[in-house]
Amino acid sequence: MPVLILARHATAEDDGPTDYERSLNAKGLAQAIEAGAEIAERWSPDVAIASAARRTMQTGQAVVEAVNAPDDSPSARGLELRLDESLYRAGVEDWIDVIRSIPAEANCAYIVGHQPTVAEVIGHLCPDFGVPQSFRPSSLAVFTLESWDVEPGQYPEPELRYFHGV
Repeated sequence: MPVLILARHATAEDDGPTDYERSLNAKGLAQAIEAGAEIAERWSPDVAIASAARRTMQTGQAVVEAVNAPDDSPSARGLELRLDESLYRAGVEDWIDVIRSIPAEANCAYIVGHQPTVAEVIGHLCPDFGVPQSFRPSSLAVFTLESWDVEPGQYPEPELRYFHGV
């Protein structure tokens, strides 16, 4: 059963040269590392996609590094972070297009972007669950699907996870 993980980037600094160039702050780096460790342990994505903004790239890279970390197995993971410009200032339909781009053979996909769109996408995929009122930085919505062919509006209720960077 495939797993889709939708994420909001970890906590970013308040200012940067531009919004697009804002970096994660120290708390955000710790949140991203904590989230990456759990994602690697529980789901181990084989697809990782991030908005091309700096803070989402940094959040996604922490997940990629955790998944690719050496372990006791002889096979090395080669997960790479794919950047998608459309996820910055994206709408729900842009996210749906990215979700539809996930290869059918993928077991797990991780997509990280920005609020309020991430929460709106969750509500669009699973209207019975609705739009999460508090989808704070470093939050995940984890959907366990019967297949990748599930249509928006028919997704099962997601598991929500939050990371505090401790």
